[in-house]
Amino acid sequence: MMISRAQIGQILKVYESQAAQRSSKVASARGASAAKDKVVLSASQDDQNRVREILKDIPDIRLEKVEALKKQIEAGTYKVEASEVADKMLGRLLADRIK
Repeated sequence: MMISRAQIGQILKVYESQAAQRSSKVASARGASAAKDKVVLSASQDDQNRVREILKDIPDIRLEKVEALKKQIEAGTYKVEASEVADKMLGRLLADRIK
C-alpha cells in the first residue's frame, strides 16, 4: 500500500482540526480565570552550571552501541524491517509538520 503526500496532508488536517477543537473547549472551560493563571520557571545560575557540567561528561556517541551495530553489519546479521523504517519516516514527517 502506498501512502501519498496528499493522503498524509489530509490526515494532518484532521489532527489539526481535532487539536483546535480540544484547545477551544479547554479555553472555554477555563473561562475568565485563565487570564489570572501565571507560571514562572527559572533556574539559578548555579543550577545551569551544574547541568552544563553533567552534560559535558555525557558522550555524544554511545560507542558500545556503534560497535555492536558495526559488528552486526560486518557479519551480515543486521536486519531492519521495512515497516519500521516507514514508521520512523512517517513519524518524523508528521512531527516536522506539526511544529
